[in-house]
Amino acid sequence: MRSTFRFLLAALVSFIPLAAMAAPPVSDSFAITGARVFDGTQVISGATVVVTGGRISAVGTDVVPPAGIPVIDATGSTLLPGFIDGHAHAWSREELERAIVFGVTTEMDMWSSPHFVASTRREQERNGAPYRADHFSAINPATVEEGYPYNFTPRKIERPTLSNPWEAEPFVADLVRAGANHLKIMMEDGHLNGFPMPILTRATIQALTQSAHNHGMLAVAHVTKKELAGYLIEDGVDALVHSFVDAPADSAFVQLAVNHGIFMVGTLSAEESFVTTDGGASLIADPNIGPYLTDQEKEWLLTPAPPTNMTPQNLAIAMENVRLLHDAGIPILAGTDQPTHGISIHRDFELLVQAGLDPIDVLKGATSKAAAAFGLADRGRIAPGLRADLVLVAGDPTADIKATRAIQRVWKIGVEIDRPLPSTHPLHLR
Repeated sequence: MRSTFRFLLAALVSFIPLAAMAAPPVSDSFAITGARVFDGTQVISGATVVVTGGRISAVGTDVVPPAGIPVIDATGSTLLPGFIDGHAHAWSREELERAIVFGVTTEMDMWSSPHFVASTRREQERNGAPYRADHFSAINPATVEEGYPYNFTPRKIERPTLSNPWEAEPFVADLVRAGANHLKIMMEDGHLNGFPMPILTRATIQALTQSAHNHGMLAVAHVTKKELAGYLIEDGVDALVHSFVDAPADSAFVQLAVNHGIFMVGTLSAEESFVTTDGGASLIADPNIGPYLTDQEKEWLLTPAPPTNMTPQNLAIAMENVRLLHDAGIPILAGTDQPTHGISIHRDFELLVQAGLDPIDVLKGATSKAAAAFGLADRGRIAPGLRADLVLVAGDPTADIKATRAIQRVWKIGVEIDRPLPSTHPLHLR
């Protein structure tokens, strides 16, 4: 989607690592009392959460904080699991540092450099990478020569492709060796751009999904067209990482999705950006978001996407498809597909509610359901034994989804994240 055209710029910009310049104090054992706790599935009012050694050790209304650890009074606030962005593109550590400032503690990446993925994976395994979002990537997507997205990217970007079913196994095996967490399949025939693009054959997609599953990986798909989305589901993909925009899902499609047990990442904020920058402007104007934005992030939020055939009607169709699939029981996850890491997920939350989801269902899609869909058993909920990836916000986002923007504190594996205002930082971005 839009990030295909803009992530290259993000990958080449030298960010100043704000978190690295003013490291917050480490305190991985503490208690939070009096909070409204959304534990990933339900709300527990007036609860206490105890964190010990970076893990949650107790949750409940009758929990007494152990002696000798810091106690944080969170009366009137809501504690949530760290948000999981179900569709991101990260090419630098600094982007992941920006994500966590806005409450995103895990990014499911859909295209990145194998060298960068190797470095983030090593860091996560070594020390948990406490000052940035975790990064799990598909690395290079499966597509054909001169197919999407390589027909829009410079030759210097690594661009492995395949064209036949027998190439699927070595393609997937190479990704596994490089540290890929999941396989991404590109299926974009050019209907949104006004000119045809070559796409993978169905036999090749079947071979790719089978190979991915043989290696214990999910196969997820970029697709914006209903007919192709149906083929992908029939051919074995586990998820659609966009809501298709050309036609509403009919009952046959919905039943197909249910029968195959897929999940969807809606990326409504990305799809909106092809139609209008009003969503970006609203984030800049929000007093809980705007002051934390760099000038460059504001510029990205206000920059129109390259011209396509997307219309407001297409966006309305995408939102209706999210509602139809959600109502049928398909897990709908939050995901941005934007270079504004951590920021646009809050607009995505808002659009999912506008599409017809209850706020609590949106929050599930950014926490427990996202963790379950991607097989991340150690996060996405506030429960004993799980990682203390936490976001404390003012207000009640289970009633008003925009309360996710009123972030008071963020922790990853029990380590509190510093959230400096760029305007007060001596080396803030232009």
